[in-house]
Amino acid sequence: MKKIVYGFLLFSAALMVSCGKDDNNEEILKYTTDKTLAIVKVNLQQLDKKLPKDEMLKDQSGHFSEKDKEKLELFLNADKNGLDIEKPLYLLTDQEKDGFAFSFFGWLTDKSKFEANFSRISGTKIHIDETKKLIYSDSNLIGSINDDMIVLSRNVGNPMAGMYGGARPADSNASDKFYAELWKRKPIENKNTLEQIKSSLDSDADVSSWINLYGMVNTFSKGYIETLAINKLLIGAGFGVNMNFGEGKIEFKGSTFFNDDLKKLVEKYYKGKTADYDIVKNIDIDKTKNYSLGYMSPDFFRYFVKEAGFESMANNFLASRNVTLEEITSALSGQYAFAQFRDDNTAAQAAPQVDEYGYPILPYSQPRMLLALGINGDKAQKLINLVSAEPMLAQAAKVYSNKELLVVASNENDLALLKTNKTATNSTLKKQSGVTGYSWSDSSDVNNLLENGSRKVKVVSMESVSNVKDGNFTSDITITLDKSKKNVLHYLMGYE
Repeated sequence: MKKIVYGFLLFSAALMVSCGKDDNNEEILKYTTDKTLAIVKVNLQQLDKKLPKDEMLKDQSGHFSEKDKEKLELFLNADKNGLDIEKPLYLLTDQEKDGFAFSFFGWLTDKSKFEANFSRISGTKIHIDETKKLIYSDSNLIGSINDDMIVLSRNVGNPMAGMYGGARPADSNASDKFYAELWKRKPIENKNTLEQIKSSLDSDADVSSWINLYGMVNTFSKGYIETLAINKLLIGAGFGVNMNFGEGKIEFKGSTFFNDDLKKLVEKYYKGKTADYDIVKNIDIDKTKNYSLGYMSPDFFRYFVKEAGFESMANNFLASRNVTLEEITSALSGQYAFAQFRDDNTAAQAAPQVDEYGYPILPYSQPRMLLALGINGDKAQKLINLVSAEPMLAQAAKVYSNKELLVVASNENDLALLKTNKTATNSTLKKQSGVTGYSWSDSSDVNNLLENGSRKVKVVSMESVSNVKDGNFTSDITITLDKSKKNVLHYLMGYE
């Protein structure tokens, strides 16, 4: 019941819509500390215009029962619930002992309305104890209040706990002690981190977030990263990403935030390096369901392995194969391409077969994949020998190489143009000049899932462009549907 109530409240708040002013994030920064691992911000003002509210309330398809529609009407008319709809919604993830604390923050305008309507929604008695500044669902503690700000928190065990020989703590609602300490938190003071957060929580995005990369790595490694020389490069590292729902498309934008030392290394190893589309000149991109290509610095990778203290370990492992880590990275140019070809329907068209017991054997077509790595001529001979001699690859794939490429393919037919040096037509290849990486997908796998539901919509493509800017990695991802007259949320929720 605790989980159901908490989920109801969180889901209800997430669906609230607004038409108010933008918030400058200063309020949430008061409760952001050095142990904060992530912040998510939901821009209610923009979502108000994009949600298919009318269609949802008039839905006659059986998606919602009459009781659900009553609750839905409350969801979509936030002023009836006592919430301050002029401010965004925030979700904070904090490191908490051996696990995490997930806290939802919102603001109230009318406590009585909040208690009454969320009691109706949850089917329990929601009660605010003004003296203790705590919020209860029946007798279960679910949140706290400070002036007009409310917070609903839940403790979740670290899913990685089992890897370190311990048992994962059970999930639970936060305690009154947790809330008392939360309101007295010492906010983060690091100027660089504050700038990351403010830059990430974009007022123009429907949903935006900031992730404490260093905090995440440190938490999941149980502090092991602090013992490595590479620690100094990762201190203060963060990542920001925002999402917008557009007319028939969804757009994501992401960017890393590195400290000055790591920025200098990125600039050093990536300066002047971009994706070279010649790597697929003999690969038939027109037959693929998805592909990606770009540049990844092997020298940057080798530096990281060395700083992490794993170079000796890697070389000991490679010694029996008569090659070193430096020889492998020196063999690679950094250019790469990966392609997954459309399924070969030969197996599916074959006559039905049965096993020895008479049960039908379902047709199966082996995935057709190809990986091409740019190499530096004769420097790559040891790497070629290593890959060619790998027993697992010999059974499942074919290996081809020349002075410029080392290619592994699951289907030998996909190596035909390479072996004859014939240029592929590649009429569908989209060349984005001056980028570090590019990928495209026809989203056929996603569409298979959509077909199993009630949504009459298809994803036309998923495109991603990555780059390096001022020592940071950036990425832009666009998901495009086959319909664009309305906001993508209408189609994804099953409304035309």
